[in-house]
Amino acid sequence: MRSLGEGTWGLERARQTAREIEGDRRAVKALVEAMFGDESETRKRAADVARRITEQDAAPLERYADELAGLLAEISVEESRTRWHLGLVVARVAHTREQRLRAARLMELLFEEESNVARCSAVEGMGLLAGQEASLREIAEEMIERSLREGTLAMKCRAREAKRRLEKVRKT
Repeated sequence: MRSLGEGTWGLERARQTAREIEGDRRAVKALVEAMFGDESETRKRAADVARRITEQDAAPLERYADELAGLLAEISVEESRTRWHLGLVVARVAHTREQRLRAARLMELLFEEESNVARCSAVEGMGLLAGQEASLREIAEEMIERSLREGTLAMKCRAREAKRRLEKVRKT
């Protein structure tokens, strides 16, 4: 994962790195290790790649769900972009009820941060979690409605998408 620390970073590079490692268990393990590293820029980039992987398929990172939730709980609020990416990863990889409930508590904390990107991650993540865990729907709906009333344009966009997703789940 040495390449995470080199050169300029952007969306295309994150997506390309995700495509290169998503099917390789060793590379996924190295990616997770990079998120626990000492260098904040590398942590942010690794979390970005993990986010891109889980956009397509959360399975490669599900085995690390507990560790990633613990990391999110410990990462400093100053690392808002890392928390943004990691919040979505944690919500997507939570595959047991206990993990979903823990992830939901973390989304509630993210939602109260000053960082807009962290709050956007929280509303999107809570929507994902509530789609799988009925006991979280009321909390998610409150978060969504608050975002729609008080949020930035980005938060409102995420909230509308989360609301659509939840309405779809309710109909099934």
